[in-house]
Amino acid sequence: MSRISILLLLALAAAGQTLPQSYVVRPVVGSGRGDGGPATEAVLDGPSGLAEDADGNVYVAEANAGVIRRIGPDGIIERFAGSGVIGDGPEGLPALETDLSSPAHLLMDRDGGLIFADIGTCRIRKVQPDGTIQTLVGTGSCTASAGGFGGGFGGGGNRIRLGPETQVSGIGGMALDSSGRLSFTEQDNSLIRRLDSDGYVRTIAGLGAAGYSGDGGAATSAFLRYPAGLAFDNSDNLYVGDGTNCRIRIIFSNGNIDTVAGTGTCATSATSFPEGTMKRSLGRIGALTYDSRSDSLTVSFPTTYRVVRIALGQSRMTPLLGNGRLGAIDSDDPLALTLNESSAILVSARHGILVAANTSFQVYQVKDGAVRSFAGRWPQLSTYPPALSTALVRPTDVFVAPDNSLLIMDSGAERVLQFQDPDQVCGVAGARYPTGYSQGDNGPALQASLSEPRRLVRGPDDQLYITQGSRIRVIDTQGVIKTLLDHLDEPAGIVFDADGRLIFSEAGSHRIVRYDQGAKTKTVIAGTGTAGFSGDGEAATSALLDSPGDLAFDSNGNLLVADRGNRRVRRISSDGTIQTVVGSARGPSYLDITGELATEVGLGRINGMTLDRFDDIYIAEPLRISVVSTDDRLRVLTGFLAEADDGTRSYLGGPISGTDAVAVDADGRVYFSLSQDGRVMVAEPLAAPETDTSPAPMRARRR
Repeated sequence: MSRISILLLLALAAAGQTLPQSYVVRPVVGSGRGDGGPATEAVLDGPSGLAEDADGNVYVAEANAGVIRRIGPDGIIERFAGSGVIGDGPEGLPALETDLSSPAHLLMDRDGGLIFADIGTCRIRKVQPDGTIQTLVGTGSCTASAGGFGGGFGGGGNRIRLGPETQVSGIGGMALDSSGRLSFTEQDNSLIRRLDSDGYVRTIAGLGAAGYSGDGGAATSAFLRYPAGLAFDNSDNLYVGDGTNCRIRIIFSNGNIDTVAGTGTCATSATSFPEGTMKRSLGRIGALTYDSRSDSLTVSFPTTYRVVRIALGQSRMTPLLGNGRLGAIDSDDPLALTLNESSAILVSARHGILVAANTSFQVYQVKDGAVRSFAGRWPQLSTYPPALSTALVRPTDVFVAPDNSLLIMDSGAERVLQFQDPDQVCGVAGARYPTGYSQGDNGPALQASLSEPRRLVRGPDDQLYITQGSRIRVIDTQGVIKTLLDHLDEPAGIVFDADGRLIFSEAGSHRIVRYDQGAKTKTVIAGTGTAGFSGDGEAATSALLDSPGDLAFDSNGNLLVADRGNRRVRRISSDGTIQTVVGSARGPSYLDITGELATEVGLGRINGMTLDRFDDIYIAEPLRISVVSTDDRLRVLTGFLAEADDGTRSYLGGPISGTDAVAVDADGRVYFSLSQDGRVMVAEPLAAPETDTSPAPMRARRR
């Protein structure tokens, strides 16, 4: 990959040491997401929806990355929708400039537009033929309460509302009938709803609570249990994947419901699914699609790791893909392939059968009796290519180790890597497979699985500490992993104090905790357990925090906290009082904030925060990296700079997105992760800071 160079002009710091005047920014690890290249070499993060247009372009929704990508008939992939920043973008913007949360469940509309469910915001939206985005259904607020939705509770359709005014729960599947009406499942409410041609949403099946009943009667009087996939046949009969009822049901065009497959007893992954009758135990139903050419359904069982074909006219079921095991075994034999969490199916006259596998990071193609990768690649390897060819799914943390190597948390692939300059990458922790299945304590870290890893730090004992899920785990110097603390509430940032005690933030409980490993005692040192903002100038234990993240100690022993939800950095002094040092109550600024007093700027969410040896504070917001020097003035280092009234954005060195973590080494190199771009970057000072070997750098310090 070619070196990307940008010069970033910074003013001189007011006190003592000067900051470097220019930087060169370049990638150090990660191949990027692969846009503009072959789809088979791209990095997919949570593929969860598939669709095909009339020209043979295939669209892939990536729920974890907040983007929809398009694969042309030539096999080249490109981003089609989503800015690359996770969010809930407004109406009317171009699709490529709109923040999306978790797009899934794609449908091509008859006018050529692309319909998708944004399951993170409980909306159904559409990329219009003109390239802008419109919301069809959903307010952006999710509901899982039977009394909380507005549209037809009890099946009577007596509380209908316009689509954008209708509050819905998580969408599990969508389908269009021959009239272009959109039906969709609400999984948490166990309902099927329909957006009618008059723009109103009505209930067509379910009673708003999970259960099983109603066969032979009206679907609006039947119980469903977390329904998922939907598909219409040529007669507008609607097939329903009745989720954890482990049945496929049919809603006839006259509104009555019946069961067409499954006994109600849910199969396990050991079930072999030989060819035979449909009256057998099925796994939990996921996606399904109807093929009019063969009058058949293709159905996924995401928790039993298989896809089957059902010939409706013959009432026969045939295994199609998957060996019933979780893992990472590649094979050109469809029934020998390990298939992890199949999430979407597309039957295509041009491409065969495409199956998206959420945690296999791939879309598989079944054609002519063989299977191959259609898009994506498995990122967890036993040996790694050069750093810039290494696939990073979602790098969320970087840490500079004492030996100047770089530790990288790839949360998307649930692993820890180590990068040693100039070009050595190796694994530190995280099993090749199965991803997301947490075990492995008291064994090799490379054979353990990491679930929801967040942050890492090298302790004074030279052991590696990781915040993960509800736990903090530790890897000793022999590479053995174990759980140190469990039953925590979203442990996030982690650091050690001067006495070797572990300090960590609990984002879910909005507090900072100190853990003494010798005494095995925990002490809350900041936060009350309630989200909010208060307490500056008072005891930190009485202050309100909101989803605290990264932590760092300055040279005076003060603890800096990235108070993410409050968009501030706060300092806990050695006497236990708390004060804001960066950020304010202002909303995110659209003006250039370079040179402003740090406590007066309006910032976005502070995803990452660290200090250098001069106590300069480095901040990672989703779109930029900034630094606050000891004169308490903020300067943008790279990324978003300002937005004009006409919406035109300006950048320092070009746009970046999904910035998650930031770290600084002893030579002033600034590393940061781009979680949505699949890269770790470095900003190297062209004019390096003065060499200073003294333990206390000669410059003004914050007190």
